[in-house]
Amino acid sequence: MEYKVLGKSISGPFAIPSGIVITEIQTLMKIAREIPEVGILTTKSISLDPIEGNKEPIIAGYEGLSFINAVGLRNKGVDSFVEGLASVKIPEDKFLLASILGESGDEFKEVAERLYPYVDGFELNISCPNSVKYGKKVGGRIDIVEKTVKSVSSLGKPVFVKLYPGSDIECIVGRCVRSGAAGITAINTLGPKLFLHDGYPVLSSGVGGLSGKAIFELGLRCVERVRAVTDLPIIACGGISTAEDVRKYRKAGANYFGIGSALAGMSTGDMREYFHMLSLDLEEGTNNAVAFLNEHLNMSYTKYTVENKKVLAEDLFVLEFDDILPSKPGQFIFVWLPEKGEKPFSVLDDDPLTLLIQKRGFFTNVLSRLSIGDTVYVRGPYGNSPNVDGDILLVGGGTGIAALYLFAKYGRSSVGVLGARDKDHLCYEIFKDVCDELYLYTEDGSVGRRGLVTDGLEELLLGGDFDYCINCGPEPMVRSAVEIQQKYVNREHIFSSIEYKTMCGIGLCGSCATSKGFRSCVDGTFLRPYQF
Repeated sequence: MEYKVLGKSISGPFAIPSGIVITEIQTLMKIAREIPEVGILTTKSISLDPIEGNKEPIIAGYEGLSFINAVGLRNKGVDSFVEGLASVKIPEDKFLLASILGESGDEFKEVAERLYPYVDGFELNISCPNSVKYGKKVGGRIDIVEKTVKSVSSLGKPVFVKLYPGSDIECIVGRCVRSGAAGITAINTLGPKLFLHDGYPVLSSGVGGLSGKAIFELGLRCVERVRAVTDLPIIACGGISTAEDVRKYRKAGANYFGIGSALAGMSTGDMREYFHMLSLDLEEGTNNAVAFLNEHLNMSYTKYTVENKKVLAEDLFVLEFDDILPSKPGQFIFVWLPEKGEKPFSVLDDDPLTLLIQKRGFFTNVLSRLSIGDTVYVRGPYGNSPNVDGDILLVGGGTGIAALYLFAKYGRSSVGVLGARDKDHLCYEIFKDVCDELYLYTEDGSVGRRGLVTDGLEELLLGGDFDYCINCGPEPMVRSAVEIQQKYVNREHIFSSIEYKTMCGIGLCGSCATSKGFRSCVDGTFLRPYQF
């Protein structure tokens, strides 16, 4: 079928809504090139100046394929985004919709003017429920909405208005249409909503916006109400996950179909297959894409008690908890302390759950003050485990060592090469019983050889016969190790983990994007050389 948005031919009828998956340029480009069914790409909401956003937790599992989130409109500001867009070329068969925000019509227009050369149209975020300055706060002032639509439309590119699911939809749509809107996006998340676990608000902001299946019927009704007012194009968002959902939204009057929450837990490969199957379902009257949906994502929290604590250095310690957390090699978990925050950590050991933690900021400093008997909440595990059935060379640096232990514990045979700045920062004792050979490096020579883990790597590879290489540590170390390893080991058998900013663990926030557009939390965390 041929699809068009306001006269521009596009490759498919699906959209990825603002703030979902493609929040970084490199991921946006990857999806644009590899998933033809997605014809509309919507950027994260972009502001004039950078917005720091909320601290973790930013997302909570509400129920199957439904979430409450409060990212807090985090973005690096329009100048940074323009710099990224200027460095890439969006395929001709995509409609790039820039979601923009501001406190006034003038601010919206200034953001739009800077983005103008690089995008096909603008989506006005007047509906985010999680901000005291932007979004719904602006959308509640119809005079500001009208002025904003007029000023941005005057630039000459189409303007879509993203609506909050309120009681005054008909009035707002009518005023937007008269002010020059070219289309409507319905709907944004519903909120603000409070989500509690054990009596504590999960989100750091306290409240957030509800998305996914839980707002499907609401979204459907809103689209019907919009269609009753205008014949402009409608991008439907709100709980769409199957072909049957698309059919219902189409019947309600939608032209294009935004899919966000349903993508939770999907790797890039899964997404490609999912959208392809969804298109086939629409053509053939089937509903087979449902098989790709992830109803169970380990989003619930389990309470753990600190059973043992070992201080290795002033800024490095090990916490051992009172129960197991079944995990596969390479997986990670989130630790949550109510009213303090949440951060991801590699699973050092799963029986019992054991973590290696370096003090780096507020949250890890709070963890360092925990004592035996104190409790934390844990969700996970997340990430995929590479299938490495053979002889493994493990290369780890710093706290990256933590991600390697389970490979040795559950692997057939392994040689470990571990390094840190000094003996106190090298957590190596635990590896002695699981590695066939162990080589240690410290920058000061306090244990093992003086130098870096990569110093003797080529010699080791020349004299050994390894089926797989597994690397984890600082990015320069990993890239240097891979450069050496790929001379001796098939690149497909080299897996590496680099620390990326990971905030959700299920692939939705997009913050852990690699330079190649993969999302570390669902495509990794251990990636092949061409993926990072």
